[in-house]
Amino acid sequence: MARGWYEKVLSVLGYSDQEDEYEAFEEYDEDDQKGRKRAPVLSLHTSPEVKIIVLTPTAFDEAEKAANHLKSRKPVVLNFNRTTKEVAQRILDFLSGTVFALNGSMQRVSKETFLFVPSNITVYSEVPGGNMQDRLMLKLDREGVND
Repeated sequence: MARGWYEKVLSVLGYSDQEDEYEAFEEYDEDDQKGRKRAPVLSLHTSPEVKIIVLTPTAFDEAEKAANHLKSRKPVVLNFNRTTKEVAQRILDFLSGTVFALNGSMQRVSKETFLFVPSNITVYSEVPGGNMQDRLMLKLDREGVND
């Protein structure tokens, strides 16, 4: 009994055995953890990978390849530095119709480079009227529509 009183005095003063402190904690029971279900691990990268297709067409036949990429919701960059002016214009006309039908958009990146994107991708331009569709609308607003 004296030993119990002595231990109580030591514990009040903070000089008790450390083993007593460890006994206060519950021991980890692995069997108890097996019954619990773990939460699923979530990935921080939830957005799908976007692949950008870069093409340098030399003939009009390659326009269909670019249109198929747009139909499969992949953005396409076309560089016309190896294309004649007439063929480049035909490809631009064809792909303009394609992105219109797919509710996508197109934007001129440089003199000979154009970006075509499907509807699931939005292009922001720092240049006012940088988007070709915006420039066409501005032109129609200024000049009006001739019937």
